[in-house]
Amino acid sequence: MILAVGISRFASLLDGLRSGFLGDPVADAIVERDLRDGQHRNPDPVRYPHWFTTAFFHHPTELAEEVEEAGFGLDALLGVEGPGWLIDAAWADPQRRPTVLAAAAAVEREPTLIGLSAHLLAVGKR
Repeated sequence: MILAVGISRFASLLDGLRSGFLGDPVADAIVERDLRDGQHRNPDPVRYPHWFTTAFFHHPTELAEEVEEAGFGLDALLGVEGPGWLIDAAWADPQRRPTVLAAAAAVEREPTLIGLSAHLLAVGKR
């Protein structure tokens, strides 16, 4: 069995919207490259520690392909957080957490929304 995790190709775009980083020329360049080829490159992690480190951000189909290329059958490709991670206030309120989790479960397998999660989980077996 394999559990493979990845960061969504769209995570920095969505986090930039949520956090207000979009519009900064440095952040915009990072996001543009993330969307183009998945190569997340923070030009100065000391100056911009909140913009993560060097990493590869997967398109959901890429993670699925990697699992299959490694000789595993893909049983599931899931969005881990769903849309709830974009709404900090909803998660911060313990009364609303069940609703956030239910929303994530409702779309975790929806192919058109999997990339909305910041993290992806591929499940497979040989």
